Amino acid sequence: MDSVKFIGTKEVARILGCSLPTARNIMLRADFPLIRVGKNYKVSEQAFLEWSKQRRV
Repeated sequence: MDSVKFIGTKEVARILGCSLPTARNIMLRADFPLIRVGKNYKVSEQAFLEWSKQRRV
């Protein structure tokens, strides 16, 4: 079974080269594959890669 890696807001901001507030705004978009863990925002690394291939941010 493959393990699923989740990344948070800081990693999304680093990958996209944007600020934390901008990354949060992107993650809250309706088309973003967001997972909420309490107050934290997470995304599966694979889902994020698929999402980013299909869109311009």
